[in-house]
Amino acid sequence: MPAEIDKSPLGILAGEGALPIQLTRYCINNGIPVCIIQFDSCTYDLMPNIPILKTRIERVGKIFKFLKANNVQNVVMVGNLNRPDIASLRPDFKGIKTLGKIAGAFLKGDDNLLRSLRKEIEKQNFAVKGVDYYLTDLVAQKGALTTKQCDVDYGDAILNALRYGANDKGQSILLHTNGSYSYETRLGTTALIKNEGLVVSILIKMVKPQQDLDLDRPTVGLQTLQALSEYNCKGMIIQANGVLMIDKDDMIAYADAHGLFIEAVDVPE
Repeated sequence: MPAEIDKSPLGILAGEGALPIQLTRYCINNGIPVCIIQFDSCTYDLMPNIPILKTRIERVGKIFKFLKANNVQNVVMVGNLNRPDIASLRPDFKGIKTLGKIAGAFLKGDDNLLRSLRKEIEKQNFAVKGVDYYLTDLVAQKGALTTKQCDVDYGDAILNALRYGANDKGQSILLHTNGSYSYETRLGTTALIKNEGLVVSILIKMVKPQQDLDLDRPTVGLQTLQALSEYNCKGMIIQANGVLMIDKDDMIAYADAHGLFIEAVDVPE
């Protein structure tokens, strides 16, 4: 672990997926005190013998009280978390005050919501960090990562994906052989592949230009590749040093075994 890493107590705001578990293990293995807020929608089991609060995302007062009781200084928000419907929220008193401040952002889209949420977390004197501050091997450098390489021109598709992301719509598109596109919805990347994937389609996943990468990095994993393989797609193009790869080595091995390509590219200037 780099000498300069901050080993202050960490609070993880945990959504679904493998990354909260990986980050928790990293902290335990590297002597970083860690506690977890696991939101009610999550189904996985976390590590024993560490403080865990299972609650709803709008129970803001309860969450902040738990973090302060565990002397947390740094906060990471990681994992998939579906934005709840406002009508379904049951906030505590602090949650009412906080949600009142961010309600306008809630209606404007995910990026505005996350920026507002970050401000509220920082007002409580917590430092917000990205998961990649701790797990430094999650992104890929520019280049082909697999034996198979992309054999089509994807330049226009990257620009298309960036334009789509700039409108706070989504992070992924599918490029089809006839030059048409399918676009990610709130159902996510795997649903995009399963609903719109065609033979030899290519997944393009980029960072949205306005995205707060500490709170919301685009992510791919084995599940993404399995869906591409199931629907006979060709592979994926991801943004170098931007999109997170969960279990990168396993992903590359799976892609090579199933004739898929993974290529990391820089964003055009």
